[in-house]
Amino acid sequence: MNYYEITLTVCEPVDENVEIVSAYLGEFGFEGSAEDEIVKAYKPISDITEDDINLLVNELIEKKLCFDDFSIEILAPKNWNEEWEKNYFQPIVIGDQCLIKSSFHETPLKAKYEIIIDPKMSFGTGHHETTSMMVEYILTENLKDRTVMDMGTGTGILGILACMVGCKNLIGIDNDTWCYENAQENITLNKISNFEMRLGDAGLLKSYPHQFDIFIANINRHILLADIKYYVESMKPNSTLLLSGFYEDDLVDIKAECEKNGLMFVERKVKKNWVGAKFILG
Repeated sequence: MNYYEITLTVCEPVDENVEIVSAYLGEFGFEGSAEDEIVKAYKPISDITEDDINLLVNELIEKKLCFDDFSIEILAPKNWNEEWEKNYFQPIVIGDQCLIKSSFHETPLKAKYEIIIDPKMSFGTGHHETTSMMVEYILTENLKDRTVMDMGTGTGILGILACMVGCKNLIGIDNDTWCYENAQENITLNKISNFEMRLGDAGLLKSYPHQFDIFIANINRHILLADIKYYVESMKPNSTLLLSGFYEDDLVDIKAECEKNGLMFVERKVKKNWVGAKFILG
């Protein structure tokens, strides 16, 4: 599958605007990464036109969030492991218990749980605040012999860790073909046998009525608000919902939607204005 790659330079204040630009692009289904003031975002060419991309970026320029020197390229499949090794992904330990590295890494770092991730075009290497908060939740939740759903699986980090800490079985769902394939590859790399990937969106949840003890969703605010009602339909009574992918200012809306659907707010984590939140279904 070919992808559009947008490269743009954010305006000052850099840290704040990187988060705003990334969240804005995420609302339109882009995945990406940032290094200093440079943001790179990706989306399958079949899902959006170049004209639509220009409209989105021009809006960011008009809002003075980025400069007008952006570029758009079409990327064919390539050696993404090499690209990540050269540019972004370095081994990381989260919560003093979980080491995330790639198959091309040699590192002296050790941890109780060691996850191998070759990210390719998928995103989720543990470096982003939302992923690290969700990893921390998984490390502290009792997942032993419990059934788990991982929505928006990405590279599969969260689902793989859930299996490592002892969940009974796990279903992962992602609507991006590249993520679906990459997660399957990473499941194999980590020798996980109780993790099933499915390609699709929240519409697949109707196949799993009231089946899950733990529900994980690290997705953007827009999708969470639209899909929380579907998550609840596949959760068991007294089950746990772990959410991330949104900002602290968004928590009010997320809590309201959860409470409307019978979920009780338990706690939150905050890292650089990103939020992880825990809810219980009454």
